[in-house]
Amino acid sequence: MTFRQPIGSIASQNASLTIAVFDARTATEWVATKPAATKAQFTGHPAAIMRGLGKGEEVTAIDVGASSGFAFELEGKSGRLDAYRLDDGTLALVAPPRAWWRDPAHHGGQADEVDALFAEVVGAEGVDEATEVGQLELPSGKLAAIYMWLKNVGAARDLASTVSSGGALAFDDGYGEANGGLIVDLGPGRYLLLRREVAVPWDQDQSLVAMYLARQP
Repeated sequence: MTFRQPIGSIASQNASLTIAVFDARTATEWVATKPAATKAQFTGHPAAIMRGLGKGEEVTAIDVGASSGFAFELEGKSGRLDAYRLDDGTLALVAPPRAWWRDPAHHGGQADEVDALFAEVVGAEGVDEATEVGQLELPSGKLAAIYMWLKNVGAARDLASTVSSGGALAFDDGYGEANGGLIVDLGPGRYLLLRREVAVPWDQDQSLVAMYLARQP
């Protein structure tokens, strides 16, 4: 079976994976927490996101300058997601990534079942069972998807101008660590944000989670 290849990935510094999505043109308006702040002292957008998600919602709305966006927690085991572009242009952010599932240390013994899960989630009908959780305006057409604790968020504004039509570009804090951000050219418009969680029959404690950005007609 031939599988769709991811167009990029985002990785955290640990197992958790809290992601924010918004228009890349306003990335310099992102306010990071103060350096060396303790959990009780978090400030800026990370503090707002933690307060919002702390209410138990699947997503929380955020404002990054003039851009409205959303933040959400994908999962807390692999600390990594893969991004896919579906046949209709929809963007899918999926976690844990397929490589994690197929690792013998995790679910390598269920390779066929893992392949079936991914075929369902990133296939042509991948969003059919997803639930709408928000709507996102993308005036510039360039989406910034970033790990909440990424320090170099502002770089996304200028980097966005280098992303080709339909392309994607991963970036990080410049310290040689795994990518903490992804810029994707989706095209200007309004997008539905949808969420889908697929249960794993052989592991009741694990699921495959996908967030979709589907352009409205």
